[in-house]
Amino acid sequence: MADNTQLKEDIAYVRAVAERSRGAHVPAIYLLWAVIGLFGFALFDFVSHTKWVGVYWLFAGPIGMALSIWLGVRADRDTGATSRDSGIRASLHWVAFMAAGWLGLALVYADHLTWRGFGSLWVLLLALTYFQFGLHLERRLLPIGVLIAAGYLVTVWVPGYGWTATGIVLAIALVTAAFLGTSKSETAG
Repeated sequence: MADNTQLKEDIAYVRAVAERSRGAHVPAIYLLWAVIGLFGFALFDFVSHTKWVGVYWLFAGPIGMALSIWLGVRADRDTGATSRDSGIRASLHWVAFMAAGWLGLALVYADHLTWRGFGSLWVLLLALTYFQFGLHLERRLLPIGVLIAAGYLVTVWVPGYGWTATGIVLAIALVTAAFLGTSKSETAG
């Protein structure tokens, strides 16, 4: 009987270590991108020239990414997460998204795509990136990827405040994902 108890304790220990090695869920990252995304998407509907949207994202994107990496590293250190590879893999995933978006500039400069269409291309890439991140690394991002894909269609075909509506839906989804299914130990840190 003592061997059975010891085996259960050993399995519980291994499970706890495995869960920590996946990295911490960091609600602050979701909230950060909810705010950045809401304002960035709404800009399309409220500024007269899409150049200002580009200027916003030129700064907000890299600053948001740097803050996200910093928050993630800090959370992993605080929770004792041991997998540095997981953090690097997650960071490279988002860097690949940004690189693909910047490569889309060639379509604009070759007159294959308008600036407004370029914005929609970013939304399509964002939907794919969220979905794949959810598929491979963090399940709670799967439905957000699907919502962003629907938002992509809105940015393409809905006149008026389609961009703002998409930003609002994205912000609500991110805020919901920040806290949905988190344990008390995750939100306490």
